[in-house]
Amino acid sequence: MASIPPTEPAASGPSAEPLPDFRGVDVAVLAARTDHTVLGEVAALLLRNWPSAQDAVAYYEDGPGKLLR
Repeated sequence: MASIPPTEPAASGPSAEPLPDFRGVDVAVLAARTDHTVLGEVAALLLRNWPSAQDAVAYYEDGPGKLLR
């Protein structure tokens, strides 16, 4: 029987590396061109909640792992 090598636990705490800057990405073009299922869903959600630059909206319910009770 093959043994699976142990994996290292993920580092805890925030990373010192800055996040990439995606301000120049055209989400509508991305949504129209992608064939990746998850990326397409995320782009559609962004477009639904972001009708224009002046009306950008984020909903708490859109967060990952949100349990509605």
